[in-house]
Amino acid sequence: MSPEKKSAHNNSPINPDALARGCAYALEQAWHLLEDAVLLIQNKRYASSLVLATFCLEQLGRADIYRENAVDAQRGKKVTLGSMERELKHHLPKLYRAQIPVTATVGFFAGSPPEPGSDEERKLARHLEAIRGILEEQAPHKALADRARSIHVDRVHRMPGWTRPCQEIERSDADYYVGAARVRYGLLRDHLRRDDSAVGKAIRAWIQKLQLPEAPWDVWTWEEEVSESKQAANR
Repeated sequence: MSPEKKSAHNNSPINPDALARGCAYALEQAWHLLEDAVLLIQNKRYASSLVLATFCLEQLGRADIYRENAVDAQRGKKVTLGSMERELKHHLPKLYRAQIPVTATVGFFAGSPPEPGSDEERKLARHLEAIRGILEEQAPHKALADRARSIHVDRVHRMPGWTRPCQEIERSDADYYVGAARVRYGLLRDHLRRDDSAVGKAIRAWIQKLQLPEAPWDVWTWEEEVSESKQAANR
């Protein structure tokens, strides 16, 4: 493709309906990655499960980028193939958009819990909020590092001298990322369910066409939870 044609191609606008469809397709892919990550964790393939879970989170970030750009296009902003390509090119921005859940607990501090409503409690709350902000900022970088650690065998200067994902990645590592992916998938579905804008309705229509399910697993066991409708059907 000549530079002129490539420039014209990159400047081609994308309409809101196409971007809404892209959001639903990205959500569909996130579902497939999540489903496979759960299958792997059930079979004790923790390193591979972690890898798919982080890619699921990244895909959820991609879905949210498509959704936001659909809203911008609906409001008259020009969204192009080139602008979308730039926004979706790198891993970190998508992982930031996934908003990987983090927890800052009082375990960071020694001593007894402060009295409710006291200055000490308010000070502790501010400390926890600051720590939470730091953890949220670090979470996408940690996800990329953990994903690499779950894929690659590397020579290191310690005994036995090699990193081996199949031995170093534990159930707790996989649990964290698969759980985070399940939570974010559910939260995005819930947000879209309550979005009555034109874009929200368009995305929901595509979700219905794709017949995307809710995440059915118990995060403690990764076994499928039995819904009340299934229980009634089995009686």
